[in-house]
Amino acid sequence: MPGIKHIVAHVEGGAHDQAVLRLSAALAARFGAGLEAVFANVPPFIAAPMDGILTPQIVEAQQVIYRQRAEAAKTALAAVTLPQGKPVWTEVDGMPAEAVIARARFADLAVLPQPAPEESDVATDYDSPAEVVMALGRPVLMVPYAGTFADAGKRVLAAWSGTRESARALADALPFLTGADEVTVLTINPERDAGPMEADMKRWLAAHGVKARTRVARSRELEVGDMLLSVAADLSADLIVMGAYGRSRLRELILGGATHSIFQHMTAPVLMSH
Repeated sequence: MPGIKHIVAHVEGGAHDQAVLRLSAALAARFGAGLEAVFANVPPFIAAPMDGILTPQIVEAQQVIYRQRAEAAKTALAAVTLPQGKPVWTEVDGMPAEAVIARARFADLAVLPQPAPEESDVATDYDSPAEVVMALGRPVLMVPYAGTFADAGKRVLAAWSGTRESARALADALPFLTGADEVTVLTINPERDAGPMEADMKRWLAAHGVKARTRVARSRELEVGDMLLSVAADLSADLIVMGAYGRSRLRELILGGATHSIFQHMTAPVLMSH
C-alpha cells in the first residue's frame, strides 16, 4: 500500500504555525516525505458598502496585513529542517480552504490548525478546516490550538462504527498504525454484539502488520464525541483517528454531532477522513 510521500501544511502567519510545522516536519522525517507549506493570499474583504474614498485604503490595509502574515509564516518555515531536503513554500490566491484543497489534492496528507475560538476572522472563513475535511478527498490531520505536539501516532485511538467514513479513516491511517506502539480500535454504543466485528478487525489489521486491541464503550449520559475524548485521555492517546460525518453545500457546512464535538474540543491531534 502506498505510504505518505508528500505532506501539505497550512500556515497562516499566526501563533499556531510553529505547532503545525513542528508536527508536520516530524511526520515528514518519519515517513521520508516532502513537506509543502501553503499560505492563502486572501482577496480584499469589505464587510458592507462604504464610502468609495475609503475603499482603496481598506484594501491596501488588508493587503499589508496579509503580506505581514506571509512573511511571518515564511520565517517559521525557515526554521524547519528535514533530513531529506528543504520544505517548499507555496502561495495560492483565494480563501484558505480553496488554497489548501488546491495543493493537498496532490499530496497524501494535509495538516491544519484547529481554529482558536478567539481568533475567528470573517475574512478567512472560520469554518475552512471543516470544509477542507469534507471536500478534500485526502486524510486531514488537525492540530489542536492548545498544547504542544512534537509527534503523533505512537499511541493511537481509532473510532470504528462500521460506516464508510470510519472504514476510510482506518485505511487512511495505516501508515501511522504500522509504526505505532499501541493501537486501540473503539466502538461506541454498538447496536449488536461487537465480537464478530472485533475478530474481523484484528484479522484485517494483522494482515497489515498491526497488532491492535479492541474496546467497546457504552454510555447513555455522554455524547459520542465526549466518550471518544474520555477514552483518549484514559489511554494517553497522541492520535485520534475517526471518520468525518456531514455534508457541504456551497459554503454552508453541516457536521454530524460527534464530528462537530471533536472539532470544538480536541485534546490530541485528530486524523479525519470523509
